[in-house]
Order: sequence, then structure tokens, then C-alpha cells
Amino acid sequence: MKSLLVIPYYLELQRRMLNTFRYVSCHKRNFGTYSVVLESLLIDTCSFFDSLCQTFIREESRAGHGFKQEPKVGKFREKVDTTEEFNYGDYRKLLEGDFGLSAKKVSLNLYEDALLDPMHSLPNSDSGYLIAPFLEWASIPEVASPWWSAFIHLRHDRINNFHEATLENAIYSLASVFIMLSLTSETEFKTGAVPLEVYNLFFPKYWTFKGRVSVMNFMWS
Repeated sequence: MKSLLVIPYYLELQRRMLNTFRYVSCHKRNFGTYSVVLESLLIDTCSFFDSLCQTFIREESRAGHGFKQEPKVGKFREKVDTTEEFNYGDYRKLLEGDFGLSAKKVSLNLYEDALLDPMHSLPNSDSGYLIAPFLEWASIPEVASPWWSAFIHLRHDRINNFHEATLENAIYSLASVFIMLSLTSETEFKTGAVPLEVYNLFFPKYWTFKGRVSVMNFMWS
């Protein structure tokens, strides 16, 4: 059963990110900025991403979905049926293989040089500042996404790896959560049933604009 908490949880993380822009402008010149506040946000965001992936893979498998890369994931069935957990490498194999996350981009609406207000322009007419948080998933040999590597390093030694809690890693990790949220709640997104606040920071560039369910929300195909 889909949790009713996933969208409110995302919105809370998004509000925390938006609050940082009161002090640090959203621009690549500031992407290397790091702080205790960003560290906390990065840790919480990546932990949420972890939970979204675990839940989505298990629910899809239990509903009968067969992932293309299942044979390449060690103990796949045990991880679905028990408390044994999938890892980041498993996410990459399963989600990239079936959903091509490396190609999915979002517009960073509040980027200083390319501000985008989706409510006052057609969704396909402007791209803002584009980012692809899973771009590394297409690489061979495999490398981890920088925001995930930062999370792992901080989780094991926050003091010595504090400098990795950057604005860029926090933004990219939250973008990864947005994409996963749109995957786990695809029906709600495509029918315009998600709160408009969901689009305050990111806008999906991997769907086709279908119309508006009302003057205040979007439908996709």
C-alpha cells in the first residue's frame, strides 16, 4: 500500500532547501558552499531517497513486475521478501534498466540566471537550468553519483568529510528524490492530483505536457 507520507515528506525537504536560498543564492558560483544546515539536509534527503527506492522496488516486484536486471542483483528475492536491504548498486541496476533514470532531467526553477515560473509559462516552452542527478548511471565503468558518495562519506565520518555537504550535492540529491517521487506517484502526477507546491523547486522535463486539470495544476503524458 502506498504511503500517504511520501509527498508531505518531500515538501518538508523542499521547504528546507528553499529556506537556504534566503542566505545562499541558487547559482553555480555558490555550488561549492557547505554548512551544517546543508549537511543535515543532504543526509535526510539521501536517507529518504534510500527509503523510496527500497519501497518502490519491493512493491513493484510483489505486484508482479519483473525487472530486467534481476539476475544481476545478488539475493534479489531475499531482499524483496525479507528485511535484507537493497543497496545503491542494486538501485542502479534495477531502476536504470527499467526506467532509464540517467536520461531524466529536471529544471531547477529558482536558478539565479534562469528563473522559471511554471505557472506563468507553458511547461514545454522554457527549460530553466537543467540538471540530471542520475547522469552517472549511464557510465561504464560504473561510478557513483557525487551526491551519493558525499552521503556515504558523511554518514561514516561527518567531521572529516564536512566539506562534501555542498549546496550542489544537496540540490542534486533532492532532484533525485523528486524524480523518484514522480516515479512512485506517477498516477498522481499525471492526473494533476499532487499539490502544486511540489513544483516550486523542480519541474520534470521527461514528460509531455498534456494540459491542466484546473488553472492551478498540470497533467502529463
